[in-house]
Amino acid sequence: MVMTRRSDVRLAVATVPGDDRAIALRSVDAQRAALGAALAARRGDVLAACQQAYCDAYPDAYPDDDPERVRADPLWEIHGLAVSAIARWLQTGQAADAGVRSEIASLGRSAVHRNHAADFVEQPASPGPEIGSAPSRPPAGPDQVPGHTAHQLSVALLTKLNFWWSDATCDVLAEEGCRLGIDAAVVGEAAAMVERSSRASLVDMAARYDAEISVLQDHLAHQARHDPLTGLANRAALLDRLERALARLARRPDGLAVVFVDVDNFKAVNDVLGHGVGDAVLRETAARLIADVRPEDLVARIGGDEFVVLFEDLAEPATDGARLGERLRARVGAPMRVGDDELALTISAGVAAVRGAGLTTEEVLTEADAAMYRVKRSGRNRVAVVELGGGAGPVRFAVASGLHAALEQGELRVVYQPLWDARTGGVTGFEALLRWEHPERGTIMPREFVPVAEESGLIWLIGAWVLREACRQSVAWAGTSPAGPRIAVNVSGRQLAEPAFVDEVAGALAASGLPACRLVLEVSESVLLVAQEASRQVCSALVDLGVHVSIDDFGTGYTSLTHLQRLPVDQVKIDREFIRELAGQGDTRVMGAVVALAHELGIEVAAEGVETEAELATVRALGCDVLQGYLLGRPVPPAELDGRAGTPRLALRRRV
Repeated sequence: MVMTRRSDVRLAVATVPGDDRAIALRSVDAQRAALGAALAARRGDVLAACQQAYCDAYPDAYPDDDPERVRADPLWEIHGLAVSAIARWLQTGQAADAGVRSEIASLGRSAVHRNHAADFVEQPASPGPEIGSAPSRPPAGPDQVPGHTAHQLSVALLTKLNFWWSDATCDVLAEEGCRLGIDAAVVGEAAAMVERSSRASLVDMAARYDAEISVLQDHLAHQARHDPLTGLANRAALLDRLERALARLARRPDGLAVVFVDVDNFKAVNDVLGHGVGDAVLRETAARLIADVRPEDLVARIGGDEFVVLFEDLAEPATDGARLGERLRARVGAPMRVGDDELALTISAGVAAVRGAGLTTEEVLTEADAAMYRVKRSGRNRVAVVELGGGAGPVRFAVASGLHAALEQGELRVVYQPLWDARTGGVTGFEALLRWEHPERGTIMPREFVPVAEESGLIWLIGAWVLREACRQSVAWAGTSPAGPRIAVNVSGRQLAEPAFVDEVAGALAASGLPACRLVLEVSESVLLVAQEASRQVCSALVDLGVHVSIDDFGTGYTSLTHLQRLPVDQVKIDREFIRELAGQGDTRVMGAVVALAHELGIEVAAEGVETEAELATVRALGCDVLQGYLLGRPVPPAELDGRAGTPRLALRRRV
């Protein structure tokens, strides 16, 4: 069928055959009614023209070219309803009412939901324009048209659908006006109504898309800065807020506190009760944290079971931060009912209290995280506070960050210092000592970075690496014979406080094949005095493995003889500073009595830091069993001790 275009309406009406002139004599209302009835009768032709235009424009929309499938698409119901509305207006003089417009909008949404793959934000329906309403999301056909994104296609397609409907409807009006002899003014009036409806639909579409895009942008912006599970701020939002808060400290006398919160034993909740319960616990934890802060404070979830709370405008950041951290701990620690389960969970919290400018967001978060990690290592369910400011924070952060890289990039080294038998002058073993070979600063001694490693929690990873490396090297030297030289490894208080430390030692022995009797673990006297009962239990478990335990730096903490008797240790190691003082004073009677008592208890006595002949004479007078120091042998890399038969060979051999 060849249809006449809208531009040909007046020409078509002007050439009405003479035998049909009778209709032209009728009233304008009668002509409108006749034209409306004719348009209603040809409603199917309008739809067929629109469908054909759609298939021509998007041939991939219906790959099987099934006409029934094309006609069944809900979007054509919109066109049919709009044609009926124009026909009814011509017949009755009444424009489409709100009910008709709402029905058109409803059909549009129905077509969109069936055909449109894009996941836009749903908007409530609103009344359409004069004849029809643009759907809130225009349809894209059963399949996405190649080369277009869903949103681009939606805008383009709805525009085309309006034009196709307008053109096809006006063409039918022109043809029927020609056939029936309708006055040109009446046909032109009907065509103008169609064009107004089309334009109104396009304007409505633009308004709807503007509103929808605005809502979508707000939704995406919210998602970008909030945790989807709890609705709290996420890490990005926290960093942004904290950065601005830190910048304000340069102009304010007060400070802030960052509380790093971790739910204790949360993994067990997921493993035993399932992730659904775990998610419920996280949501409840978030709600409890929010309930216990001021409106201006920020609560964020930065991943897993880790939360961060930012408190600003604190007159005393350390004191106030500790108080607020304890309050959060008490609130979250109250019994929690999730479904049929009642849980009693606790949190570990690290507080970074900041006063003054000069710190970055990552530095503050790292310090708060490290404080929380110290709580985890020392028993959980507590709050630890670290004060930042005065330029100390960036230095600690730089060292901690460097240690991360050093561990990953192999910059840490183990050197070995010989231990001598005071009676025979032979080597009885070696002490493994850690060094950091920094690519720019050169060799860094442990006293510079071990305290930072303990604060940041890295000491566990570093200590475990040193232990495994020392065991491996000892076996490389002397095999797995129980009679081989012993290897001594220093153990920090953080390691000793970790319940898994005994298993870590057992694992290192098993992995290397080193007999337990050749491993000596050195624990400083101060560590043993802090938590005597816990230390005694761990030391007993190590002795049960067959490992030797040595009290390092003996004499600095003045361990009583009673403690020495109760602790399951095999060796005491007299501190180098104490030996220096004894050598200078020349009076060794008290220490001599202690050494004698140690021997009575079956405890070996070692002397470290022997650097002069006078000190050597002092420790020999004390009756020490094992000697160590620069006078006898410096720490060296393992390559300088490797012998062809796998037995350590010293560059300096000295009988003592």
